[in-house]
Amino acid sequence: MNFQFVLDDLSAQHQADLLTIEKAMGEIPRSAYAVFELKACGLRFHRGLEDALEFLKTRLSAFHLVPLEMLLESTGFDLETLVKLVKRVPVILKARPSGANHTQ
Repeated sequence: MNFQFVLDDLSAQHQADLLTIEKAMGEIPRSAYAVFELKACGLRFHRGLEDALEFLKTRLSAFHLVPLEMLLESTGFDLETLVKLVKRVPVILKARPSGANHTQ
């Protein structure tokens, strides 16, 4: 599945940042799942970054935390910025093209 953000009615900078995230997700296996979970889990930072990270570790296994860390490194965003960028932005899940290899 391809994971795409709905960019309608967003500022040009917000659109550019989301496209950067989309591009990185396409290059880093399992990172799209991590972002999807990040959107769904309601991660908040009102108690600080450490508490947010501990909560996230209860939601994602290391199998998905590592790709999330790679995504953060690739995009240059910190976790709080990534959450703010993707929060409340609808996504579209699209099937792979019929000839695509799905065993990557």
